[in-house]
Formats: sequence, C-alpha cells, structure tokens
Amino acid sequence: MKVHKITVGYVVQTYDMDQERCISQEFMAGDQVMWEDDYGIAIDEDWVVDGIEKLPYQNFEMVQPR
Repeated sequence: MKVHKITVGYVVQTYDMDQERCISQEFMAGDQVMWEDDYGIAIDEDWVVDGIEKLPYQNFEMVQPR
C-alpha cells in the first residue's frame, strides 16, 4: 500500500537585485503533517504510526529520492 505524507512548509528565496536573479532558496518544513492514500482520502495518523517508525528519514532537499 502506498501512502502520501504531506508536510506543510514554506520557501525562502533570496534575490540579488543588482544581478536581477534568485541566488538561493531554502525549503522549510513545518510541523503540520497529513497522510492520505492514492485516492486523496485522509488516513488517520494513528493508523500509520507503527509503520512510520520503520521508515528511514527523508530529507527535504527538493530532489527525488534514488
């Protein structure tokens, strides 16, 4: 079974106005997390807690996992 972890957060982008371009960005994950199935139906977090503890931590680097 596949489940989706949705983490609410935000992005901080820094712009160099002299060069007129974005020079860096940081992705900040918040504490709010939701779980859903492949159909977008919410899953109670208590249901997935046991499985979560077995999963490796996935960084928020905004690159696809290998």
